[in-house]
Order: sequence, then C-alpha cells, then structure tokens
Amino acid sequence: MKILKNVGGILLGVIGAEFLVSGMVEVISPRSQVSGGVIAIIFLLGLLLSAGAVALLKRSVTELRPAQCTNCGSAEQAPAGVLRRSHNPWLYHLCGWMIASLWGSSRQQQVRCVQCETLYFTETRATRIAGILLWVFILFVSLNVLLNLLVQQ
Repeated sequence: MKILKNVGGILLGVIGAEFLVSGMVEVISPRSQVSGGVIAIIFLLGLLLSAGAVALLKRSVTELRPAQCTNCGSAEQAPAGVLRRSHNPWLYHLCGWMIASLWGSSRQQQVRCVQCETLYFTETRATRIAGILLWVFILFVSLNVLLNLLVQQ
C-alpha cells in the first residue's frame, strides 16, 4: 500500500506539473487561442493535482525510521568522516546537471556508529526529497518526449 501511495504521489506530481507548465506556456504565448477561463481551469487542475501529490508523499518524506547500527543496533551515530563522491560524470554528460545533481543528493549518507565504529548508510529527509524530485523530473521529461513524439505523428 505504501508503494502505491508513493507511485501515485509521484505521478500526480508529474501530471500537475505538466498542467502548470502548459498553463504558463499558454499565458506567455502571443498566438494563444485559448480563453482566460480555460487557462484558469488548467492552473486550478495543476494546483489540485500538485496538492494531491503533496498529501500522498508527505508522510513518506517526514516519517523516517530511526537509523540503527547494522552491527550492534545502537541509535547513536556520528558523521563517517569518509570523503565519498556522489558525483557521476557519466550521468552528468549524458543527462545534464539537473539529473546528476538530484541523483547525487538522493544517495544515502554514510555514518559511523559511536559504540562499535561500524560504517553504515542511512536515509535523511533531504535524500528522500531529492529522490522524489529526481523521479518527478525524470517522468516529467519522459512524458514531454512521449507527447512530442505523438504530436509529430
């Protein structure tokens, strides 16, 4: 059930963003033949879908299970002090800086157990938010590419 809420929230966020961006394009376009009432409805639908996405995703972002050591079970942790690079040059060159930045931010953080000195990975609120934004951005771009291919045919 939790995965369905996450997937549904991400899809609602992508569709809401599509509505908001298409509304902005219609407002900015000098040759737009769409009336102001229709543009207002498009904006309203985009806002409602985005609010639904926030409602579905809020609990999964804010409720983090307590990070415990994988070796001894202790909840006390300290920064690992290990310099770890989360920058992927292949991803940067193939997909651009936005996806590479979101991918690097969505990686789990490495911490050290205070009691037994074991290194382990844990999620933070920032890594979850970056992961969700990464999927929204990927689906947004994919949906735009798909719609452009369908319109050309």
